[in-house]
Amino acid sequence: MLEYTLVVETVTLPALVIHGGAGNYLATTSAEQRRERGRRLADIARRAQACMTERARDGVMAAIGDLERDPLFNAGRGSRLQRDGVARMSVALADGAQQRTSAIYNVQDCLNPSELALALQDAGDRNLDSEGARRLMQTLGITPQDVRTPRAIERWRRLVELGETADREAAIGSAGAEAAERAMDAHLQLPADLEDDGKDNRFGTVGAVGCDVHGDIWACTSTGGRGHEPVGRVSDSATPAGNYACPRVAVSATGFGEQIIDLNVCGRIVTRMLDGADLARALHRTFGEVAAHGGLLGVIAIAADGTIGYAHTTEACGVAWCDARGNVHVDAHGR
Repeated sequence: MLEYTLVVETVTLPALVIHGGAGNYLATTSAEQRRERGRRLADIARRAQACMTERARDGVMAAIGDLERDPLFNAGRGSRLQRDGVARMSVALADGAQQRTSAIYNVQDCLNPSELALALQDAGDRNLDSEGARRLMQTLGITPQDVRTPRAIERWRRLVELGETADREAAIGSAGAEAAERAMDAHLQLPADLEDDGKDNRFGTVGAVGCDVHGDIWACTSTGGRGHEPVGRVSDSATPAGNYACPRVAVSATGFGEQIIDLNVCGRIVTRMLDGADLARALHRTFGEVAAHGGLLGVIAIAADGTIGYAHTTEACGVAWCDARGNVHVDAHGR
């Protein structure tokens, strides 16, 4: 059975926790690349926490916006490409106090998909597919732009030329071949000339959770998908399994999306807390089940009582948080 890492601490509100993806990427990235990832996450967390003077939503949106604009991460500018070479991005934004979620599925040519989710928060119909997202962009006056990086395009071309039906290196947030053995495409043989191509500094899905002094609690998760998946495949990030908030806790997940949906990961954590468990117990019990299932994933969470935490079964998960006292924490591999 898999093992899992669990970290829980009490902080001073308002506080914010962010992630940049979970994966088994220690063999495919250098220590300096991971430290650079940690520095970026810490800087983003500091700036976003400073935006929480009025409400938690402002900090969460600031963090996700920065992460979507950073090509280091798999969202917005850094999104991976599906098998036809198109970046299709998904995002969800959840208001814990109102228990209201808005989501976008597979939007194209949008640098900040989170802006669309925010625009839908007060709408009656708050879940849109790619066509609905395109129309919403027109309504909001958002100019479409190609978010694909040269590196993403080149990798897609090489996979096509080699006849690959999956990108094993990208299967679990830049996971590398070892983690991908546990994933959907475990039986695919990675071509030798793609082995070294995985040794870059890309990381995974991004997420943010925040809570202010009034108990205003939000979660947002944004992703560019797994990479080289079938055209139209939908991520977990826009579903309640991958992103959820209620008055007690906000949770954002990252990792193997199908497993996150199969296990309803965020839903399990939230339900346990609504039933009376504290955050540590809810994470511990849920990740015991995730590990037993062989799930390769991670979560970040913040509770209204000022408890924050993260857990993951992958060997690493990029996490940073910042609280009202200016305390900043970065995961062990990002220091």
